[in-house]
Amino acid sequence: MIPRWRRSWDDQSEDLPVDVMPCSNGEYIPLPPTSEQRAIMRLANAETERWRHKMGMSRRQFVRTAAATAIGFWAIDMIADTRFGHYGYAHNTETTDACDLEWAGRGGLETLSNLPGEFIFDVQSHHVDPDGLWRVNNPAFHAFFAAIWPQASPLLGGRPGLRNDGTVRGGGAGEVDPIANLSRFHYLKELFLDSATTMTVLSAVPTGPEIQQPLPILEAVETVNKVNELANSQRSVMHSFVMPNRGSAGTNTDGMGLKPVFLQEELDQMTQRAALYGGTPGNPGILRGWKVYCPWGDVPMASGWFLNSPEIGMPFLEHVQKLSTEYGVPPVVASHKGFALPGFDQRAAATFDVGPAAKAFPGIKFLIYHSGHDLFPGPQEPYKGKDAYAPDARSVDAFIANLERSGMDAITHGGNSPNVYAELGSVWRDYMGTPSEAAILLDKLLTYVGPKRVVWGTDSLWYGSPQKEIVALRRLQFSNERFPHGLDGDFEDPSVNVATSAPDRTIRNRILGRNAAEAYGIDADLTRNAITCDAVNDVKGEYLTDPDSYKEYAPMASNQVLGPRTRRQLFAMMKEKPWGP
Repeated sequence: MIPRWRRSWDDQSEDLPVDVMPCSNGEYIPLPPTSEQRAIMRLANAETERWRHKMGMSRRQFVRTAAATAIGFWAIDMIADTRFGHYGYAHNTETTDACDLEWAGRGGLETLSNLPGEFIFDVQSHHVDPDGLWRVNNPAFHAFFAAIWPQASPLLGGRPGLRNDGTVRGGGAGEVDPIANLSRFHYLKELFLDSATTMTVLSAVPTGPEIQQPLPILEAVETVNKVNELANSQRSVMHSFVMPNRGSAGTNTDGMGLKPVFLQEELDQMTQRAALYGGTPGNPGILRGWKVYCPWGDVPMASGWFLNSPEIGMPFLEHVQKLSTEYGVPPVVASHKGFALPGFDQRAAATFDVGPAAKAFPGIKFLIYHSGHDLFPGPQEPYKGKDAYAPDARSVDAFIANLERSGMDAITHGGNSPNVYAELGSVWRDYMGTPSEAAILLDKLLTYVGPKRVVWGTDSLWYGSPQKEIVALRRLQFSNERFPHGLDGDFEDPSVNVATSAPDRTIRNRILGRNAAEAYGIDADLTRNAITCDAVNDVKGEYLTDPDSYKEYAPMASNQVLGPRTRRQLFAMMKEKPWGP
């Protein structure tokens, strides 16, 4: 009898590298796919098959090449609205194939290497500790992760194929313990090997006391130190999560003089962490800011908080300022705003508190995660002025309107908001599949928040490797009276094209990392020079195959989008208890 051998792992995924189908970071309900999105994926799939046969490559190998990435953006340009923006193929709309691919792939915009002037600093990145006590002490949160992330979900079959319409063949996740796919190992691989990311901020997931945290502070410290130790240069820094509203009766009690029961405990913990990881003034350590989640609290739908509330926000911000002076922790507050899951305090997800808080604390830099992006905002349209949006609305436009109402917008201050930054995590991913809307989105943020105040973040690794998001920003072309050269204009004078003469000054490269580097106290050029010959760069050089041709590829890239795809996936394990402990 001939024995039959069966491997204990699945074949690599055959998913396409550019995926425009709806997905969520787990904090909002993904929209159903549109006919346009399905058409883009069908066209990209068909062209992938045609070119991989032409090149004599297996699908599994071809989908990891720069050419496959180029096909994805070509397909978007062929089908999506390109009236206000496109990815460089819109001039070629009469063709029926990706005829520019050989040009696009040769050391082109799909490369995993950094381009001239490029310093890619991802200020919103995540992973979890798959071996942590939270899986015992916080069973609801463990069930949440197990349910909504397909690559971590035995409930959903553990096979994170892109979709069920037959256009793309899926692949396996590869870990015996599914939640291990969200681990430090995958974080390092997806961010530093499978993308052109230069440096990261490891951010926190909102939850209760440390014992329930999916990424405890000691694990975050170990990740950051491990990255920097392996690289022999600084590749990563981190946030510490703060819940100043812990023990609060909620937004209904604002102005009553009642402080949260555990506010002082949270402030004391900030001091302890600043002392351990903050460094000294002028020489900051690995702790570079504070992550807060205003819509989340102890009491469902009621216990959120506001950045400018006298009982919670003001004491917290005063402490941020104090620790900056004493321990050199950059005064950065990264605040989640916009979408929020049912059960969270939706009022506190709005942005009307941002401007007043920023005005009261001019020395603090406020990074507004997701730029106030809402659940179902509809198509991006030009900004209509502050009177068109209610203060408690949640959208990019409402965020801009609230800045304008408080006098903290870029127009009022000669081109850039004084200390408010718009971060692109999730919102960029949601709109990059329609380049016209992506162009409108950036045009609004650049105009009303400022070319120095739009910062790069991706929410990885919930969406897998951020390389597709990076390539989308590299490729996007748009122009209007305010930005005649689009993202290739000078960040100080957009009327001047500096893409060739001074690429470090382009609006594009300011967004991709240089704006955030200044906020976090990082010298982008000094850091960039240090990493050109660090160990991570050496590993990446060996990892990439045939880097000088259009066949450049990352042979172990997963190409998998890791977040929940449908409402059912998101709510599978949330019927009994909302997100949180």
